[in-house]
Amino acid sequence: MMKVFLVDDEIAIRENLRNSFPWEEKGYQLVGEAPDGEMALPMLRDLNADILLTDIRMPFMDGMKLCEEVQRTMPWVERIILSGYDDFAYAQKAISLGVKEYLLKPVTAAELEAALNRVSRQIEEKRRDRENLTALRERLFSGNQFLRDKLLASLFTDEGDREDDEALLGQMRGLGINLMAGCYAVIDIAFTAEGEQRLACRNALASLAEMSGGGVHVCSAPKGARALVLGDNPEDTEERAYSFASSAIHLPEMQKAEGTLISMGETVKDFHEIRQSMRSARHIRHLQTAEGNTERIIVSGNEISGRRTPLSETELSPLYERLQYASEEEVEPILTEYTRSLDPALALGYLRVAGLLTARRIIQEGEGIPREVLSDELVDEAMHTEGEEGFRRLAELLRSAIVFRNRNRAGYGDPTISRARAYLSQHYADPNLMLQDVAGEVHLSQSHFSTVFAQETGLTFTQYLTALRIGKARELLEATEMRSSQIALEVGYNDSHYFSYLFKKTTGMTPSEYRKANRTSS
Repeated sequence: MMKVFLVDDEIAIRENLRNSFPWEEKGYQLVGEAPDGEMALPMLRDLNADILLTDIRMPFMDGMKLCEEVQRTMPWVERIILSGYDDFAYAQKAISLGVKEYLLKPVTAAELEAALNRVSRQIEEKRRDRENLTALRERLFSGNQFLRDKLLASLFTDEGDREDDEALLGQMRGLGINLMAGCYAVIDIAFTAEGEQRLACRNALASLAEMSGGGVHVCSAPKGARALVLGDNPEDTEERAYSFASSAIHLPEMQKAEGTLISMGETVKDFHEIRQSMRSARHIRHLQTAEGNTERIIVSGNEISGRRTPLSETELSPLYERLQYASEEEVEPILTEYTRSLDPALALGYLRVAGLLTARRIIQEGEGIPREVLSDELVDEAMHTEGEEGFRRLAELLRSAIVFRNRNRAGYGDPTISRARAYLSQHYADPNLMLQDVAGEVHLSQSHFSTVFAQETGLTFTQYLTALRIGKARELLEATEMRSSQIALEVGYNDSHYFSYLFKKTTGMTPSEYRKANRTSS
């Protein structure tokens, strides 16, 4: 049964269409209605409507703008225009937006039924085409499609040089694909679907990319899929990336997949810098998934491109690392300092995302459930209040998380141990780091520090440092293609064999087994 959504600012017209047309008898379901496009747009997404029936002239967002937004973000939704004005200019604009049905008010039941039936047939034909395309893609996967997917995926690894890239460009041209453009951006699309549902999601994304006319190319990835966006300039590329991401997250197939997270890498101007865009996209995903976040969200790496220091593989949660051991009184000064490294025009928007994820992680450290600790009202105010008041609300949210964690988790309320934890978090990669270094940092004797640290954390210094290093190693195994020997050095072990021994002792798996298991289960 096709789902229809009605938009008209005249309540009498909505009531008449709602009550006078035999929706279910004719094979349709009226799933919702709204008085303007601005209110309708999020409802359309949530209700998974198949057909939009909308007036043209409405306050706030009119019908043409609504159709434009639906075409951009939900191209699978067919649109029918209702208008009391026999205006050719409107009809021209509607046609340019892909609207195939244009009805003049007052609309009779017979006219509406005929239009709905025509649109329904179009939807069914498109669905059959997608199914046929999916079947064809599966049949071709052993040939060119498989090669295309693998070649594109090779752009998103950490290894590769200019010679490799030039060879790849030539191979893709041989397959009829031109990847040369003025600018590029990588989109990382993570979802938790498995089996046939995962295949359906990837096929839906591939079909959506094909609708871009060569502006977007999609390939599979260990945790979902990745897309390469081609544009003429930075503004054009970012617009294409946002449009594709907005459409992707609302694809019917993706709606069924839990934990959909879409992160867009920063825009780059050189084909050889695509891996840089990929790394920034992956960084954003780390920021989201580190907290076990399952919200449907799109975040752009361009929002943090104004940072004074470059992104790195180990800088997964910079705000969290700064606030991890902070006291309540230190929250606002740290936030103030943190915003100085961001683009002023985008600072609060990015800070909100990073702050909420940091608060959740801090609460989880206190073995709490974020939604039970943070009220909906507090979260809503922190996420939507503008200006200085929004900054204060976010600081209040983070203080609430820290108070909860300190009250429920040993070793966090004590300022000396908090400083020690912070020092270890910053210096764990130093292979020469010793207990006396940390004891000196917090101005305690070695024996005094050793006793207090063990009492407050429940772990000896060595146990804690090992757990910290192995935890960082697990993050790198999950998120990068770095070799085990490289990761060993990255987390503070000069001897890769000793690192592998400790890793297996801690996790029950060798580093390679851990990476394989993580990639397989994601």
